Amino acid sequence: MAMAAGIAHRPGRLGRIRHDPIALARAPSHRFGAVPPPVALDRSATVFEPGLYCNDTLPDCTAVALANAARGVAALNGFDLVLDQARVPAFYADCIGNPADLAATDGAVMLDVLARQATHGFDIGPQALYGLHATIDARSRSALACGMARLGVGYWGVTLRDRDMERAPVWDVRAGRDDGGVVGGHAVIAWDYSGLADGDTLRIGTWGAWQPATWAWVAARLDEAYGIVWRQLERADGTFYGGVTADGLVAEIELA
Repeated sequence: MAMAAGIAHRPGRLGRIRHDPIALARAPSHRFGAVPPPVALDRSATVFEPGLYCNDTLPDCTAVALANAARGVAALNGFDLVLDQARVPAFYADCIGNPADLAATDGAVMLDVLARQATHGFDIGPQALYGLHATIDARSRSALACGMARLGVGYWGVTLRDRDMERAPVWDVRAGRDDGGVVGGHAVIAWDYSGLADGDTLRIGTWGAWQPATWAWVAARLDEAYGIVWRQLERADGTFYGGVTADGLVAEIELA
C-alpha cells in the first residue's frame, strides 16, 4: 500500500522476532477456569504511563514491554517501581548476546526474553526482577481479558502492517480495506478495555504512550500473549491488586 503524502508516521522501531510454534506449545500456560473476565476494565484512576526506553532508535521492544509490564503491576499494587532507564536496552543486549551495535540488530524472541529474566533476572538498577511466566491463549478474548484483569498486564506480541505505522486515534481493521504489507513484529503491553465486543477498545502501551485499539484489531494482529507473576512486586500484606495472591496466580499455571 502506498502511503499518502503528508501522513504522519510513528518514529518508533519494532523488534519482536516471531516465536517458534513448537517452543510456544511446550511453554507453561495460564488456565483461568470458568470465571469470566470483567465486562469492562477501567484503570484510568491508576497513575501509570508506559516508557519508551530507546525503542525509537533500538529494536528493543521486547525488553521495553517487559519493563512497562513490571511497572504497571507495581502501579496497580500502589507503588512506583524505581527503574534505571539505561538498564532496559542493556537487558535487551544481554538477551541477544551483547552485540557491538544494538541499532543494527533485528530484535529478540519474547520467549527468550522471558526465559532470560526468569533465570538470570531483569536487572532494573536497584534490584533484579525474576518473574514466572506462562502463555495465554491468543485466540481467546476471554483469556486475554482475564490475563489483564488477574495478572495486571498482558505482555503481547503483534504483527504490524503499514497502516499501523501511521498516527491514528485508534488501531482498527475494516472489511475490504487494504492495511498494507507486513512491517514486522512488535511487543506491547495490554492495560485495560472498555468492553469485550469487536468495536470496544483496549489501551495498548507502545512507544512511550497509550494507543487505543479495537478487539477486532487485536484478533487480526495478535500472535502471542503472556502473563507474568513477579512475587517481588506484591504488596506488604502479600497480596496483589484485587486481593489475589502470587500463590493463587501461580496455581493457575499448567505445565505443558
